[in-house]
Amino acid sequence: MLKTLLKIRWKALLYGMFARRRGKKNSGKGMMVLFGFLLLYMVAAFGFIFGMMFDSMYEPFNMIGMGWLYFSLAAVMSAMLCFVGSVFFTQTTIFDAKDNELLLSMPIKPSAIVGSRLLLILLINYGFTALIMGACGLVRCIVSPLTAAGLIRFLLCFLLLPLLPTTLSCVVGGIIALIISRLRNKNLFSLILSVAFLGAYFAVCFNMQSYIERMVQNGAAIGAAIRKALPPFYAMGLAMQNGDWGQLLLFALWCLLPFALVYLLLSRGFIRIATARRGAKKVKYQAKAMHVSSIGWTMTRKELSRLGNSSAYMLNGCLGAILAVGVAALTAVKGQSILQTLADVYAGGADVNKMIMPMACVIECFTLGMTIISAPSVSLEGKNMWLLQSMPLRAADVLLPKVYMHLIVAVPASLVSSLLFAIALPMGTVDMLLLFLVPLLLTVCMALLGVVVNLRWPRFDYTNEAMVIKQSASSTITMFSGMGIVLLPVLLYALLRKYITVQTMLIICASTLAIADFIMYDYLAHRADRAFAKLNQD
Repeated sequence: MLKTLLKIRWKALLYGMFARRRGKKNSGKGMMVLFGFLLLYMVAAFGFIFGMMFDSMYEPFNMIGMGWLYFSLAAVMSAMLCFVGSVFFTQTTIFDAKDNELLLSMPIKPSAIVGSRLLLILLINYGFTALIMGACGLVRCIVSPLTAAGLIRFLLCFLLLPLLPTTLSCVVGGIIALIISRLRNKNLFSLILSVAFLGAYFAVCFNMQSYIERMVQNGAAIGAAIRKALPPFYAMGLAMQNGDWGQLLLFALWCLLPFALVYLLLSRGFIRIATARRGAKKVKYQAKAMHVSSIGWTMTRKELSRLGNSSAYMLNGCLGAILAVGVAALTAVKGQSILQTLADVYAGGADVNKMIMPMACVIECFTLGMTIISAPSVSLEGKNMWLLQSMPLRAADVLLPKVYMHLIVAVPASLVSSLLFAIALPMGTVDMLLLFLVPLLLTVCMALLGVVVNLRWPRFDYTNEAMVIKQSASSTITMFSGMGIVLLPVLLYALLRKYITVQTMLIICASTLAIADFIMYDYLAHRADRAFAKLNQD
């Protein structure tokens, strides 16, 4: 039964990503190929970033006789990524799953239900672990090839390591579920907590270079601190660096025993967890006078209400806008050193003193391009799409409010980010105008593009909104299109910088974005009726 449940959950996860649309024989295979290319791109990009980070770590630690710290820090980073990436998924999968009562009504043991869910979370964490530990191991092999025994120890550590963050995710996920059950505004709490976790993780990664320098200078003190505060990672580091099989056994116990204990407790208490009555104090209805609103504003409020009632939608859709304001705020506090740090990591150490405004503009546009609020908005209508189609509404009355919802959130983020950069960084009047104009036009482009793409690739046969928000083709294509829109001018300027100025390139970008915005707006406002009428009929 455990195998069957795990297979069903894995198929459901893949179905949300690659399922073929009705009437489209090859759409499923084509989407799988597209996702495959995107996955390879992401693995290569993040693998390169982590690889450069680990390359700068190994030699300094090895020179001071603390090579074990290299593996310990890699394990800590991997565990942090697994925890941040899975804690809320764990909370919704185990403690707040919608099919708990359905499964309990069947002749299925609670241990099998819990086991299938833990294994799915563990598989996801193996993916996160492979991203970081793979880069760690590759750098180690390049600098000094591993022996056969060392390779075996590394593989064993790789298999054991995800058990730690999975266990921690279960504990913290249970606490979050308990807190959320007592709150009235559950989605806002989930959003704030998610942003806090992500912010803490990015803050650590962002300052990793300075942390490494401090660790090299204070290696003995840092090593002693890790030994006392993080004994599992200390044991793993010694096992990898010194070939200590006793420490490897100790690390295995640290990983296996807590995981087994959590599994046992969840299995025994699953019925109580699944049948517990949750809910905060209900809001009492208060009669108020009704007011007439326009169709556009009414539909826009409906979209904003959907966004506000889904923490997953807010987090994944608005993350880019949050990052844009966050990076700009850091720059306002710490100055252009933030831009130089980003250039050191992502642009090969390019000197930003000569390109302060373009660098700020690229960073702001790149983060705003990750804002995909409108991308899943058509699909989120779900089974109610026919209701909108049956109303005396034009396609524009339904589609444009989804664009307005995106703009209501992203435009203030764009303006605030540009204002903070303009205050913190030295630039002329023309540069300042371009810094405001280009990100604003890109924001409008992303709002329109998300709806256009989702109109072409909608998904209404989902069982969970998270499938559409995180895994659908429209969200993926829109996000990577936004990245491409930003990176293409950067590459063109790198090739043509002898013949064109930065300001000229930005003016060309602004003109191109304005034309694209007009074309997409005209399509949604006047020529999308046929595509809208065909929704839910494919």
